[in-house]
Amino acid sequence: MLGLLGGRLTLGLRASAWGRARCFPVLTRAAGAPQVGERTASAPPEARGRPLSLAAVVSSAPRPLQPYLRLMRLDKPIGTWLLYLPCTWSIGLAAEPGCFPDWYMLSLFGTGAILMRGAGCTINDMWDRDYDKKVTRTANRPIAAGDISTFQSFVFLGGQLSLALGVLLCLNYYSIALGAASLLLVITYPLMKRITYWPQLALGLTFNWGALLGWSAIKGSCDPSVCLPLYFSGVMWTLIYDTIYAHQY
Repeated sequence: MLGLLGGRLTLGLRASAWGRARCFPVLTRAAGAPQVGERTASAPPEARGRPLSLAAVVSSAPRPLQPYLRLMRLDKPIGTWLLYLPCTWSIGLAAEPGCFPDWYMLSLFGTGAILMRGAGCTINDMWDRDYDKKVTRTANRPIAAGDISTFQSFVFLGGQLSLALGVLLCLNYYSIALGAASLLLVITYPLMKRITYWPQLALGLTFNWGALLGWSAIKGSCDPSVCLPLYFSGVMWTLIYDTIYAHQY
């Protein structure tokens, strides 16, 4: 009799435990033991590695090349985008209705933006090399830090401008002349902060030149009713973002 009762009690406890396991499976799992078909916790973001960035590309480049890449600010691409975007606006506006912008022109202007932004930064650092040494934010720039000599930066500037000229020569004659005219702004902009409290205006006039050049590259000449409002709107945009940038430092 006692054996029979004991057997029923054992079966009842097993059934009860089995029922609880079905109703509350989380409570019955062994701590840390994954079940069949269960997803294991993913690794934390740090374990997956950081996303690829241009700063990482520059850091992984051959050491003799790194100062030149930093001189042209390849590790800080926001300036290149700010130079490139006005070009895309005008190229897009010049496209035929219902058509996509000219991808060949977009790629040409993208290449030109990288080269001319690099050339502008090189000119800026050559002009300001003595001042950069005295400012914490700029003291580690390649010329100020002595990683590149003035002569080496001058040769590097010539290489960038030569490549940019090659891009410019792919455009029509009107655009070649218009693009060459922007070089005066590129050279003189770094000096504006020495003679005026509005260097952002000079930067805006320089950085938004692509709003004129992009349209002329497609249409053969500038249409003032389209290009001038776009150009001066870009200048105002630059005044805003560069003033914010200045107040951040």
